[in-house]
Amino acid sequence: MRRFIKSLKKRPMALLSVISLSVLYFCMIFAEFIAPYSPTRKFEDYSNHPPLVRLYSKELGFGLQVQNCELADPISREYVRIVGEHQKIRLFARGEKYKMWGFIPGNVHLFTTQTPSGEFIPVFLFGTDSLGRDIFSRVVYGSRISLTIGLVAIAISMALAILIGGIAGYFGGTIDWLLMRLAELFILIPGLYLILLLRTIFSSKMDSGLSFMIITVILSFVGWPGLARMIRGMVHSIKREDFVTNARLEGVPTIAVIVRFIIPQTTSLLVVLLTLGIPGFILGETTLSYLGLGIVDPAVSWGSLINREAVSVHNLLDFPWLIIPLILLMITTLSFNFIGDLIRDLSDPYYIQPKRPESRILRGVKWLVARVVGFFKGKKGVVDGK
Repeated sequence: MRRFIKSLKKRPMALLSVISLSVLYFCMIFAEFIAPYSPTRKFEDYSNHPPLVRLYSKELGFGLQVQNCELADPISREYVRIVGEHQKIRLFARGEKYKMWGFIPGNVHLFTTQTPSGEFIPVFLFGTDSLGRDIFSRVVYGSRISLTIGLVAIAISMALAILIGGIAGYFGGTIDWLLMRLAELFILIPGLYLILLLRTIFSSKMDSGLSFMIITVILSFVGWPGLARMIRGMVHSIKREDFVTNARLEGVPTIAVIVRFIIPQTTSLLVVLLTLGIPGFILGETTLSYLGLGIVDPAVSWGSLINREAVSVHNLLDFPWLIIPLILLMITTLSFNFIGDLIRDLSDPYYIQPKRPESRILRGVKWLVARVVGFFKGKKGVVDGK
């Protein structure tokens, strides 16, 4: 962990990825508190409304605030701002009632414009969709399915891969041949077509919970064969090492050899496979939802948002804020890949972190700081530690 934190300081993209994923997963866990409205609440008079958050107005000065808008053209859905009608955004204020995680009642939100009397101008951080639903709230609630399905699917897939690949690699022989032929059978079938086949077998009129479970299981069964082959190859090479051979000659039980000597040697590979596999499963759920075979209303995920709103280029050009779920999906995928690259390099014993030469600006700042410190210490100059 110390090496990982130290390496983050040298890789700004990996550090930014860790921060981005931390924020996304924090919003996912506390979605009811973060989102100002429920994902199904409709503001019928504000359909396709642009973001209306402002930082300054003559009436209220500087600060987070919203300005009321009025529909000018109902055909093109063009809104105009009403001069003088502003309202401050209140942080940690009471608003719409909710149940945190389904059983803890509450009504305090991260931000809202609702006053104690109940009058408010709606705050749309990311605008609204064609039905007048707040995009920010739907994105926050949708992250629960899109981000959770990646973790659950990779856990199931990794468990199958470790079990099947570990048994095949350690015991070899007929067991190895049978298990690898089974894995190759799944690999030969195109993943997308297998997903479509399995998904269409089930009824399309299922509730969100059952649909979530089925999609997770389908993605897990599609993803395990490739992981199992990699684990099998690594276990097959590790079991030939001297320390494993000595343990077996000393009569150490097979289960103890696997747990104490082989599994720890595969930890670095498993961590890399985890970080690189999660975005793949997230994209798999997005693909299913985009094709209409995944999460459907009233449940919401990033894939269903893209399916519903990104229907045409013309629609995105008129309402560009509808592309926000796609941008968040790209950020999540790239973040996991940057973190996976860092962990892969740290797990490689032959990898050496290259030292970047200091820029002239940085050397100049260090020289200036050394001069100032030396002046206040009563010295003529302390430069480069001399």
